[in-house]
Amino acid sequence: MAVIVYVVGKTPTIAAFERFFTFQWNFIAKPTIYLHNDGYFVVKFVVMEDKDVVLYSGPYTMNSKPDVVKMWNVDFDFTNEVLKTIPLWIQLPKLPLNCWEDDSLSRTGSTLGVLIYVDACTTKVERISYARILVKIDVTRPLPIQIMVEDPNGREFEQEIWYD
Repeated sequence: MAVIVYVVGKTPTIAAFERFFTFQWNFIAKPTIYLHNDGYFVVKFVVMEDKDVVLYSGPYTMNSKPDVVKMWNVDFDFTNEVLKTIPLWIQLPKLPLNCWEDDSLSRTGSTLGVLIYVDACTTKVERISYARILVKIDVTRPLPIQIMVEDPNGREFEQEIWYD
């Protein structure tokens, strides 16, 4: 029921972060926010839907600085955490509609990292100019600008990648 938030650059005060957080979202129940000395914020939610909205709606910036939002887990170690793998929203422009099925998007996302989520407009096919997926990616390596994708018919093609 918690996420870890790291604001790249100078760490804001907890009061500034709480104002930003409250202004950004309309929560069902107010979450509790904790600040760790290493610059991480832990946001503990009361309602799962609030957590999901924050986790899957990004990307976010605070004072023009990117915010990294990660799901908290029991293995998270504040002293050893290095932001090597972070969730990034990826747009797949002009992706053929026959590649919009869950299996195809999962295979496409897995070539980049670990697929976390497919946005609602992609799932419902409400916007067909690009598909959008959230993928946990190792950002210590160069981010590819295109990948090879195989459609359900076995045809391979180069797919351009845009990062939010």
